[in-house]
Amino acid sequence: MVKKIISIMVALTMTLALAACGGKEQSATYVMESELDGIIMTDTMKLDAKGDLVQQMTETVELDMTGVDEATQSMLAEQYDMVVDAYNAVEGVECTSESAEGTYSITIVIDATGDAVSELAAQGLLQVEGNTDGISLEATGEALIEIGYTLQEAAE
Repeated sequence: MVKKIISIMVALTMTLALAACGGKEQSATYVMESELDGIIMTDTMKLDAKGDLVQQMTETVELDMTGVDEATQSMLAEQYDMVVDAYNAVEGVECTSESAEGTYSITIVIDATGDAVSELAAQGLLQVEGNTDGISLEATGEALIEIGYTLQEAAE
């Protein structure tokens, strides 16, 4: 009887320890740089998670458009302004933009704990493989690396 109680207590302690480890806050930042037709893009994706479950995603896209003419810069800024509006129309998303001479940047902050991810996926604003009810930090990191991002920083 005593052995059984001790076994149950050990099992319960291990379960609580595993649950505590699963809830540790951590973050990872991935970066990808690319160039297309004179425009240099730097895309930075920061994932904040509790355990393996992503709580918030912050993406910053910086465009260096000094390699193209002003008309092209203006047209691209107008198109990206429409993208900002589309993101801001989704509850749980905050999107801002900043424009300066020859540069344009967008910062998108997504609350991954609500319906924002599924809504963005439905609108084609966020590519999601599988279920949108929970985003895995590990699987997302692997997918980002697979498409060309590099892990810049990981913190626990």
